Amino acid sequence: MQYTEKKFEIPDLNGISKASVDAHLGLYAGYVKNFNAISGLLAEYAKDSEKNAHALSELIRRRSFEFDGMRLHELYFEQFEGGASPLAVDGALTKQFEAEYHKVEYFLAMFRAIGLMRGPGWAILYWDPETKQFLTGFSGEQHQGHFVTLPIILALDVWEHAYLLDHGTTGKDKYIDAFFKNLNWSVIEQRFVNVAK
Repeated sequence: MQYTEKKFEIPDLNGISKASVDAHLGLYAGYVKNFNAISGLLAEYAKDSEKNAHALSELIRRRSFEFDGMRLHELYFEQFEGGASPLAVDGALTKQFEAEYHKVEYFLAMFRAIGLMRGPGWAILYWDPETKQFLTGFSGEQHQGHFVTLPIILALDVWEHAYLLDHGTTGKDKYIDAFFKNLNWSVIEQRFVNVAK
């Protein structure tokens, strides 16, 4: 089965240029293309798995990297669709933030600190349906450090490609500020409501 590149309706963003968004979407398209290409090679290489053991192992490792890049970017871009929208002060997401972090601002400060960690990757907010609590984490690159099986509520790309064009190599903090200014929190709220039943 081939995966299809999704299209996103992203409005003009404050602090994140159209050129940056277009370049970023191009990278996303590459993840989809590369995942499909690798998937197509696996059956052929598997015909002689002993001879192709090294190639197969590298393809399998690379395949999860491409898949996670594809899916995380889909979550990322969806968060901007519909334009910036504030977090509902009486919504389920705010209530959960307050139950766990006392104030939404405390959660945001912690999540921002995760995003500012050194190295390429993603700051991610997960929901654990079993314990009914949030887990925050940093996925190195995009295929390491995940909380397996947990649904993702919020995804912040902190690879340099997300901010380099607009803010330079040292502008990650400015980019993170822009990211939060442009979030459509209703999208994130709906993700939470869907999994926190």
